[in-house]
This record gives sequence, structure tokens and C-alpha cells, in this order.
Amino acid sequence: MSRNAFMSRFSATAVAGTAMLAIVGGGTAHAATTHYTLTVGPAGAQRYLGINDNGDIIGAGFEPGAEVSGEGFVIKAGTNTPQFLSTTDDPGNTQQFTAPHAIDNTGEVVGFRQPPGTTEPELNRPMKWTTPGNGVDLGVDQSPTSDVEATGINDNGLIAGKTLTTDDRTTAWTLNGSTFTRLPNLPGTGNNARTDAVNKNGLVVGSATTATTFPAVEWVNGQIKVLGTLPGGTFAEAKAVNSAGVAVGVSTTTGGMETGTDHAVMFAGGTVTDLHFPGADQTGGSANGINDDGTIVGSVNGFDAFVYQNGVATDLNTLIPANSGFRIVGATGINNKGQIVGMATKDGVSHRTTFGVLLTPTGQ
Repeated sequence: MSRNAFMSRFSATAVAGTAMLAIVGGGTAHAATTHYTLTVGPAGAQRYLGINDNGDIIGAGFEPGAEVSGEGFVIKAGTNTPQFLSTTDDPGNTQQFTAPHAIDNTGEVVGFRQPPGTTEPELNRPMKWTTPGNGVDLGVDQSPTSDVEATGINDNGLIAGKTLTTDDRTTAWTLNGSTFTRLPNLPGTGNNARTDAVNKNGLVVGSATTATTFPAVEWVNGQIKVLGTLPGGTFAEAKAVNSAGVAVGVSTTTGGMETGTDHAVMFAGGTVTDLHFPGADQTGGSANGINDDGTIVGSVNGFDAFVYQNGVATDLNTLIPANSGFRIVGATGINNKGQIVGMATKDGVSHRTTFGVLLTPTGQ
């Protein structure tokens, strides 16, 4: 496996359930659905990546004078101004790249930065921002040849992360205050594991390898457990988890290790459920977020965004005001108020140009 293969895949054996869904937009709905107001982010806010219960949004966008187009930012609830994530040694991000992965309900953000002077783009450092301008290196795995990222944080301050080393191994870890814990791989021949998210109870989810598969996994009290793949699949990843321990993510349905057709899935009660997001070609199907009500958001093929609610998968573009001029192409997160964040394209503008968007349930 190449140095970046396991880390870059989206940057098990269980009984598979089948969800019979009604698809709203092309047919008749069988359950009441929520409609949304659409708020488009400010100029340069290219992608919204997550939202906490207070409405604080993390994302990536254009910062004037910065090293790259796509620096991380926070937009505080009730405002529409990106506050870019930086450090005291490079407040304008003129020599570094920053990226957020998660935000907790206190507003703390975790992710990574590519520090000034780094010559290899994959050699990142894990970061925490208590405020946007004071990013602090978490001090984990400080080898100059390791790629280290913080991937999740809960309201108790427990941080999850992953490290890729020069021997092509990815390891999973948590950091609780000053207590660092290396999470176990799967027994036997498994030599890679990565985290994606952590819930309020400290349950960590992600994926890990065996000799022949990449199943989705969870860690409970430091013990690893296989969540599974869809039948026939050899790769799955749990990308988000709610307070009840229900996780969502992706799974393939064919072999070939990291290759295959991706489906959006839910992991719950020992079952892997295909959410059957619509689309003739399911390649790129992914469930990216879930809240405590069990509402799930995700996308298919990078062109369609969906919400899965009350057993129904609905195209989000049918739930926003008509003739908005925008098409929602990805849904990346949802909070416990039902607010959804993602990205959209604009009519008459190149599809390569995306805009961060916030969808708020009508009536809020």
C-alpha cells in the first residue's frame, strides 16, 4: 500500500440490512419532509465542512495573501464573516496551510496545518484552535517524517486523530488533556487504523485493515470492534457518529481492496444498512453526518446532496426555495437543530467554483 493510500481514502463482516426508501423529488413522498431556507456563504467561502449545535460553521476558502486557496476558517453563529484559522507565528497564513476537521459545542476546532518550511505536502501537524488565530500543535508524534492530523473532538475535550509514518503504517490515537492513547489495530495481520470522529461518550469511529479488507470499526474504552462492510465489499469507513453510537459513512459492494463502488451506509446494532441514495451510478455515495435525531446527510457522485429522514432519502435541492440559482452538490454535516452545511454550485458559473451553504429548517 502506498504511503498516502490509507490516509487519503476519503480525506468488515456483518449482516447487511436493506432500507426501502421513498425518493422525494422524482416521485411521491411517503413521509413528511423538512424544508429549508438557504443561506449562501460570503465570497471566498468555498466549502462548509461542519457545524456545531450553536451554529458555528467550519469550512475552507480563499484568504487574501494566504499560501493557498482553501485555508480553514470558522464562521461564528449569527455572523457571515470567515475567521481564518492561523497561528501566532503566521497570522496571515502566508507560509502555511490550515484545515479543520471538527468543531465542538464550545467552539474549539481541531484539524491540521502544513507548517512553514514543510517541503512534503503530506507532512502535516495536528492542531487545536480555541480561537481562530491561536492554533496550537497538539504535540503528538513529532517525527519530522510523520503526517499527523486531529480528526474529531467532543465536548469533554477528547480528541481523536491519526498518524501516517514512513513505513506506510497509519495508526489511530486519542488525546485527553495530556493523556495520549494509541488505539489498537485489528488483531492478527491488521497494520493500519484511522479515526474519523468521536461522540460525546468517547466512542471513536473510523476504519482499519485486515490482510484483505478495510472494514469500518469503532473503539469503545480503547477496545476495537469491527462494524462491517456491505456484502461483497472490502472497504468501509465510519465517518460520523451520534450520541447513541449510530455511525454513518461509506462501504463498497465489490472487491479490490480500496477500489469498488461506494454506497452511503449506516452502522447500527451490528448491521450495515445501505441507504440507497438515488443515482444510477452509486460511485462516490457517502453519508457524511448524523445528528441525535438520526437524520443523515450525504452526497452521491459529487453532484447531488441528500438528507435521509424518517426512512426517506430526499434530494436537498427539492427542499430549498425554487429558482434560488444554486444547486446543492454536497452535504457535509448536520447539527442537533437540524441545520445542514455543505457546498453548492451557482447557475451560470463554472461547476468548479463552489459556495459554502447553510440550510436551516423553515420556522427556525
